[in-house]
Amino acid sequence: EAGGMTPGSDGERLVLALLEQGAVALERAELATEAVETETLRRADRFRSALLNSISHDLRTPLSTVLGASSTLIDYGKTLTTEVRDDLVVSIREEAERLNRYVGNLLDMTRLEGGALRLRTDWTDVRDVLGAAAGRVTRRLGDRVLTRDYPAELSLVRVDGGLLEQAIVNILENAIAYSPPGTRIEMAAYEDRANVVISLEDEGRGIPTAELERVFEKFRRMEEPSDRSQGAGLGLSIAKGFIDAMGGRIAAASPIRDGKGTRILISVPKAVATPHHLL
Repeated sequence: EAGGMTPGSDGERLVLALLEQGAVALERAELATEAVETETLRRADRFRSALLNSISHDLRTPLSTVLGASSTLIDYGKTLTTEVRDDLVVSIREEAERLNRYVGNLLDMTRLEGGALRLRTDWTDVRDVLGAAAGRVTRRLGDRVLTRDYPAELSLVRVDGGLLEQAIVNILENAIAYSPPGTRIEMAAYEDRANVVISLEDEGRGIPTAELERVFEKFRRMEEPSDRSQGAGLGLSIAKGFIDAMGGRIAAASPIRDGKGTRILISVPKAVATPHHLL
């Protein structure tokens, strides 16, 4: 009769019921933990599988071109015309740059996945970042036209300029890959009361509405890019990871006009909201 309870009493039944509920709760918690761990492992396996498939294609293809072009130069260089030699050298450079972009994306994704991303924030004019990003993709534009639409004045924001620049480069390269020659890609910047907004818009064939929600997923890419060197489909996913890490937001809209075009919007919060009469 511990605690004054008699066997079969209401008090004993209550205690037993509570103990049983506690055991059920513990069992459910253990099952939930196992489910989370299982899902984490499943996601990791999917990531590794997609990564291996991507590496087998996105590394092997440019490597084959580099090896073939360099071997041709070594074996037959003296018998080739200057034009053919120049074409082979350009191919080697372009494929090496493609490999460099791909490896850079893998390293960036590893930093995001492993939680090793370290922000170095400073007061930044996003127009300067846009200009630096534009300079990095100039050679890949081909016949496409890159336009800029900036206001005369723009509030500074605290961001990691290097990460923001890389995010913009990834978005621009994606726009180039899915835009036919002769089209326009527009970089714009503006602000509202609480945010500085970057808009990157292309005139490609656009993204089906059903695909918009998945456009920032890892290894996600359209079936037939205009530019075959687009790579593993990591660029937009990395851009989203960087923007999220800085406290910003990123979204895609498509089509823009006449059933075509894609617009990527990046919104970065201001440290202090701007009064309406100053906008």
